[in-house]
Amino acid sequence: MWLLAENLTVLVGPRLRMLASRLANNRFAGFGWETLAGAITQSSPAVTFITISMLRSGLISSQQGYPIALGAQLGVGLILFIVTVDIRVVALFGLGVGGIVITRLNRDGYRELGAMLFGVAALLFGLVLIKESAAPLADQPWFQAGLEISTRSLLLSLVLGALLTFVVQALVPVVAFGVGLAAAQLVGVEQVVMYIYGSYLGLGISVLILSSNLRGTARQLGMFWAFRCFFSVVVMVVLLYVEVYLEVPLVVAAVTALDIGLGPQMALAVILFGMPSRLVVLAAPNWTMQLFSRFWPASSEEERSRPQFIHDQAMDDVETALDLAHLEQRRVLGMYSDYLDMARTGQPVGNLKNSVQALNDRIDEFLGELARQNPGQSSERHNAVLSRQKLITWLAEQFSAVPEFLLQLPEDEELDTFQMGIVEGTDAAFLIFLDALESDDDDSWEFVEQLMGDRRVLMQNIRERNLSATPEEDHVRQRIIVETTNAVENIFFLLAQLTCDFRNESDQSPMSAAG
Repeated sequence: MWLLAENLTVLVGPRLRMLASRLANNRFAGFGWETLAGAITQSSPAVTFITISMLRSGLISSQQGYPIALGAQLGVGLILFIVTVDIRVVALFGLGVGGIVITRLNRDGYRELGAMLFGVAALLFGLVLIKESAAPLADQPWFQAGLEISTRSLLLSLVLGALLTFVVQALVPVVAFGVGLAAAQLVGVEQVVMYIYGSYLGLGISVLILSSNLRGTARQLGMFWAFRCFFSVVVMVVLLYVEVYLEVPLVVAAVTALDIGLGPQMALAVILFGMPSRLVVLAAPNWTMQLFSRFWPASSEEERSRPQFIHDQAMDDVETALDLAHLEQRRVLGMYSDYLDMARTGQPVGNLKNSVQALNDRIDEFLGELARQNPGQSSERHNAVLSRQKLITWLAEQFSAVPEFLLQLPEDEELDTFQMGIVEGTDAAFLIFLDALESDDDDSWEFVEQLMGDRRVLMQNIRERNLSATPEEDHVRQRIIVETTNAVENIFFLLAQLTCDFRNESDQSPMSAAG
């Protein structure tokens, strides 16, 4: 599984990730896409955490993630259906072909594809071996004693399945193991079905524990996967008890009605397991999302980093897309004031820095994909917006550096005065810049242009004055003063460049000015 996942990661690029996001816009397409992913990885929790990574990176929304997380469980059931058929020859053939491709072909992409084929074949062959390894255990006294205990009660079978799955962190080996036991006539069909339910209980507990370290919508999606497992376990266990003790034909009767062998029948039981939660989520995704977001809401970091204006559908109209990018740039610039607030209070800037970087990365990706989809259209304006985005990204680095440097200053009355002057002076100038960005008139921009030039000279004077008052042997203090004033001077330089850029666009683009 590691070999498969590593080489799949190499093959995935930005455009494929964007395609995945578009597929997720339709909940049924997203469900089908993750069904395939579940079949490949053989682990619905693994696909769930991949989905969480996509969610945290902004590729998909939490609403898109819910049906995606459901599809992986169906994919595991489908591949289990295939595995229960004798595919030894197919697995060995895949190992051979994959090995030849890895060792003989050196062209880009072929080695990764060969390694993926080798990983899939090795995974399937390993599952076949796990299934066949159950029969020899029948001769072991300790194993017979354990089976005797688990067969006394369906509830004990549920607990055993949960414990085994919690230990091995995978459903398919445990189910294949149970099928082997049933084939050796060591347990009945009802016990194997309860092993399946217990396996999902164990997986749900594992995901619940792992998700406890996450925050925001990432934790929300992890909790959704865990609790939808618990929901299905409760429903299906009740149905199994009704079927066994009240003799009402339900799940076991349905899967054993087809004369296809025990293995495929249990694979059908895996597929049917997720049906209760699947029906609820696909029928009412908004209600489901609201329910879980009430208990595990999005973090403030996620709210800041989530784009509010740009979206993939806007790329069909270049001018509209550039207008939206302009609005998103104005929004991210407004977030930079928070760096100065944190410098005043001495708070760490890590979360804010991550949010700003994520939003700037999303704008970069949007502008890059816009150029690829519409080459030659509004190229001059697109280049101007792209150049501005580079300035905005560099400006973010300088703003984040100011509180980081100031946090290193020792307690000193003179340094407190230096810190207050740096923060308040920068904040006052930046607020004037933001006001000009909001009003977007020529007089405001002219005033800002003059102000930024004056501020750079002022910062040079502050640096010289504080360095002259610092003892020569205090190298740490000298370094912090130089680095801080350099960062602020760079801020004013970049703001001056952005002022010229926004002023030129204001003259050329009435639509942007109106926005």
